[in-house]
Amino acid sequence: MKNKGYVLFKLPREAALMEVLNLLTELGTLEAALEERGDHITIMDEWRKRRKTEAILRQAFPGLAFEAEFIKERDWNREWIEGFQPVRIGEEFWITPPWHLSRIPEGDRCIIINPANAFGTGTHESTRLILELLPDMLKSGETVLDLGCGSGILSIAALKLGASEVLAIDNDPEIRNNFMENAALNHVENIPLTICDVLQMDDYSCDLAMINIQKHVILPLLGRFNVAKGTPKRVILAGLLNEHREDVQNALELQGYEVLQTPGYGQWLAVAAIRRRSDET
Repeated sequence: MKNKGYVLFKLPREAALMEVLNLLTELGTLEAALEERGDHITIMDEWRKRRKTEAILRQAFPGLAFEAEFIKERDWNREWIEGFQPVRIGEEFWITPPWHLSRIPEGDRCIIINPANAFGTGTHESTRLILELLPDMLKSGETVLDLGCGSGILSIAALKLGASEVLAIDNDPEIRNNFMENAALNHVENIPLTICDVLQMDDYSCDLAMINIQKHVILPLLGRFNVAKGTPKRVILAGLLNEHREDVQNALELQGYEVLQTPGYGQWLAVAAIRRRSDET
């Protein structure tokens, strides 16, 4: 019966669309699995919920043409497994699902991620940008905050690069099981995970904060640094679009940070910055 399958919506792969979809997900309006694959954004939901999800998409994107198809449950499982292949990120890491671990060259550093439908594979451009910046921004023995930790891929990477302590924060309680599973797969089960709103924290003390969220959270979060007990010495911000560059750089400068790098992939942007010393103007 079709009501035991899934509906798969395919939208054009555009950063602006993904930003809106991520916001709808954070607000709880959209409760489906998002993924960026090839030229499309895919949205997977239960077949019985297809009309509700389609109505949300049509309201969010009036006039946008998109595809929808029925996927049998067994087809979805196979498609998910086949779609997540090992990926090389920069010079430091491979990202792989556990069923492809044997394909990683011996001696190469890898992060094993068992993807959960709602949390993706960790290979989005924003995640890749942070992973590529991380070796230059993190020194062995330092402390790290992972704000918007999701599957835990960045927390795991920081520990594998020598961080002494990583604190992981996310506002979605549903990530917990997947986060813990991925930590166990990588033998780093000692990562404290806190479920809370990052804007309600009163202390952001650390050597490096990895903040992979979105502009509408990042800007007020930077503003919170004014009243917090402690703030990061260095930050890597992602989940941003190129059009956000000026606003984010200005916000960082107001908080006493010097922007070091602003790499990008397509429309996606990351920003690496360091806090200026108090004797610098």
